[in-house]
Amino acid sequence: MLHAAHDEFRRRLVHLTPDNSTAPTPCPAWTARDLANHVVAGDRMAVALFEGATTETAIDILTSEWLHDDPIAAFTTAADALHHAAAAPGALDRVVAHPSGPIPGRTLIGFRIGEHLVHAWDLARALHTDDTLDPTLVQGMWEFMHPLAATISELGIFGTGPSGTLGPDSPLQDRLLDLVGRRP
Repeated sequence: MLHAAHDEFRRRLVHLTPDNSTAPTPCPAWTARDLANHVVAGDRMAVALFEGATTETAIDILTSEWLHDDPIAAFTTAADALHHAAAAPGALDRVVAHPSGPIPGRTLIGFRIGEHLVHAWDLARALHTDDTLDPTLVQGMWEFMHPLAATISELGIFGTGPSGTLGPDSPLQDRLLDLVGRRP
């Protein structure tokens, strides 16, 4: 799923240019470039966590500039490093010092898949490209995230959380995005 989530994000990132890099995103504080940098920073942070980084180091990584002059190269380098780190023996069972608290590597990868998927939609919206997400990934992330529905707004990273306005007959992509504070 991680490879597929990276592909979803890359499919939108190729449309990022200097001319549209300041486009607003559904994340109010971020431009399209800011959002892309956030995703790359998250992958770099995850690699560092798998390598034993502290929470403080992880936060420093998240607040650094990684895109420079070539967003695609920065993304590819970070994604490749994450795939390698996650494939290391025992990585998924290792507890890492994530900024939200200690979590197993398997959960960290779940977070990364969700980040790539949701931010692919955000970037698509900002850059006016196709925002239809891979249904298999949407289903997987729904299963990962839906158990958090009652407390997701308290995490502080998903806006106000679910709106409560979408029923079970709504498209699953819309329900997933609504769950994480987007209003498709």
